[in-house]
Amino acid sequence: MAPPSAPQTTTQRAKRRRRDSRRSHGKARLLTLDRLDKRTAAAQRALALVRSFTASLGGAERLSEGARQLVQRCAVLGTFIEACEVRWLQGQPIELLDYLAAVNAQRRIIEDLGAAARQARDITDLTPLEYAKRRDAEAAAT
Repeated sequence: MAPPSAPQTTTQRAKRRRRDSRRSHGKARLLTLDRLDKRTAAAQRALALVRSFTASLGGAERLSEGARQLVQRCAVLGTFIEACEVRWLQGQPIELLDYLAAVNAQRRIIEDLGAAARQARDITDLTPLEYAKRRDAEAAAT
């Protein structure tokens, strides 16, 4: 790059303007999942997975910011994993190590969130008193 005292050419000024137009107040713009163009199938699937994971964890109001971040990571990994599976099923090559690393990372995140262990129990056949006794017995056992 030319020293600061040297005059800039038209090409150098144009490159600098293009570079500066991609910045906001001298800082690089941060693109988030919320600001992403949601028209792509991958973005729609990732957002659907975010909603699904969030619902299975009791809703957005019950999640901490850390849990929200983990849900988003899990959803993006899920979208990547599904895309790899589709390519492989179509006979296209995939990077097996990247695929397996993503599957393992997603599994660990799901375990951290506790979503894998959540299963609804049918309690409709119990009276409220029987339900309370069972809950108390389970609490005493732990």
